[in-house]
Amino acid sequence: MSNITMFQDMSDDYKELLAQLEPETNIVATQSSINRLSIRGGVFRKVVNGQEIGELEDRFLNVVIVKSAPVSRTYYADAYVAGQTVAPTCWSADTSVGRPSEDVPSENLQSGTCFDCPQNIKGSGMGESRACRFQQRIALLLADQDGTVRSNEVYQLTLPATSVFGDDKQKMGLQTYAKLLNTQKAPLASVLTELRFDTASSTPKLVFKPIRPLEKEELGMAIDSQKNPDTIRLITLSVKPKDDTPQITAQPKAEPSEEKIEEPKVKVSKKKAQPEVKPDTDLASLLDEFDD
Repeated sequence: MSNITMFQDMSDDYKELLAQLEPETNIVATQSSINRLSIRGGVFRKVVNGQEIGELEDRFLNVVIVKSAPVSRTYYADAYVAGQTVAPTCWSADTSVGRPSEDVPSENLQSGTCFDCPQNIKGSGMGESRACRFQQRIALLLADQDGTVRSNEVYQLTLPATSVFGDDKQKMGLQTYAKLLNTQKAPLASVLTELRFDTASSTPKLVFKPIRPLEKEELGMAIDSQKNPDTIRLITLSVKPKDDTPQITAQPKAEPSEEKIEEPKVKVSKKKAQPEVKPDTDLASLLDEFDD
């Protein structure tokens, strides 16, 4: 075999020319890895670039929710196949607008609006569920075993509808949890949050609980992560990406009929009801209440 070392003695002019080559002219392309958490089978799983690299034994995780996407919804015409990653047939990246995304192919469009869509009728999916299912993407920083955030590595987590909605203050879905923190003027990204599986649920379902405010160093990492373009990319539902990073959404399992999810409403300009938490309750006392 020839013992050739490429580009060993490059002139400065050659280096300048080499730097102008576009990445796609190389056979082996390099791109940043996509870190994702999966809750398939009621177990936390780490997935990198579509490959599962390990399971986490604990039934809970302490995380920082640095960013969240709007509630979205997806419809898949074909039946679920375990381990298969496919693009949705029709979808809406933001349910508050009440209509499918503009980049849904015309031949796949199920309806002009989501609320009168035949895939949004109870019974159109498995059992009494809807065929078009809600979800919400969030970007997370993970804490160590001792509950301290030391890494700025961001993970994507796609929450099913059962983990997004729910008014039970002891088993809060993300929407209720975020509203509770908002009454204390505490941003999601400023609090260490516990994600725990609800063992009473027949399907993988996470509930949210505040642990403590972040330390200064942790808060700095959360701020930096929010500004990172890769974080935005992780929570963006983009079925046909414009960059080189694959964003095809893996098809989730269908929700069983016993999991009842109330239809979210389109945003309207109405006076919001007063929150149940007293205005003079500070974050510290709120955390004490959960500890009790």
